[in-house]
Amino acid sequence: MAFVSEAPAAARKLLLPSGAAMTRTLGDAGLGFDMDGAGHFLSPLWELIKAKAAALAAFFTSLLAALAKKAGELFPPETRSETLGQWLRVGLTVVLPALVLFCLARCCCRCCCARGRGGRTMAAPGRRGARMPRGTFEANPRGYFRDLRANKPLLFVD
Repeated sequence: MAFVSEAPAAARKLLLPSGAAMTRTLGDAGLGFDMDGAGHFLSPLWELIKAKAAALAAFFTSLLAALAKKAGELFPPETRSETLGQWLRVGLTVVLPALVLFCLARCCCRCCCARGRGGRTMAAPGRRGARMPRGTFEANPRGYFRDLRANKPLLFVD
């Protein structure tokens, strides 16, 4: 009696059915998915997706038309260039610097303070760059090093 590894290639092909053969075998047994009927199965889903995409396109078309109408009311053609120039000056001198300052403050706060994660963090000594809350270490440094020597995982409570 030969093992599968010693069997000729033709016999191995019969012993190990391909994915399509396995699918048909399971489909015949009533346990799988019939690949021939996949188009009939997915057809209603595809029709629903097409209908929803058409409705979404119609919604965005009407939204853009309403916005264009409102922009025409707010910026009449006679004063449109002057008004848009004024808004551009306000945007460049007030809004843009405010956004830059906000982003810098947020970045600084996330890096240094980490208020949302339980206070400032530090590199955990002996843990190859893992981070931990500074308050947890300062509250019990002896316990931290005892756990480190005992190879316990780094666990802390926020």
